[in-house]
Amino acid sequence: MRVSSLLNYGRIAQWSGRRFWESRQFYASYIALFIAITNWITIQYKLLLEHIPFLNILFSNIWVFMVVAGVVFSLLSILGGHYVHRKRQFRLEQAVATEENPYLYKAIPGKERDLMIPLTIFQLGVLEELLAYHTGLTEEKKKQFETYRQSLRKLKEGHTMQMA
Repeated sequence: MRVSSLLNYGRIAQWSGRRFWESRQFYASYIALFIAITNWITIQYKLLLEHIPFLNILFSNIWVFMVVAGVVFSLLSILGGHYVHRKRQFRLEQAVATEENPYLYKAIPGKERDLMIPLTIFQLGVLEELLAYHTGLTEEKKKQFETYRQSLRKLKEGHTMQMA
């Protein structure tokens, strides 16, 4: 098999994978939401009219019910999105996204932050002293030690560290 045909196959696979991801995002965000809302409205309309005859007078037509339900649903969604998702859930989603990002490091609270990072900082210091004692510590190595030490201190303090 020729290299050019493999490259073309890779491009096609990447292109089709991206289109599949985009279609899943659109479906999950818009089509599934539309289906869920219309199902909810029709089911509630049928159940309310069957079990609460008084509502037959208010909602004699499904269009009236859809407008009222749409307004109530929109208001609840906006308020819920602002006060629940934006104020609380968004922070959690960002934390999870940060943890999943392979290029962004964050120390895990507990054993890693409280034991492993301080131990690594200590090991760097001991290794630096050994190299200095044996006259093997160059200025370049001193800079590298300090760079690693600063990165480890950031992680110990709970900050994220990005690696390229």
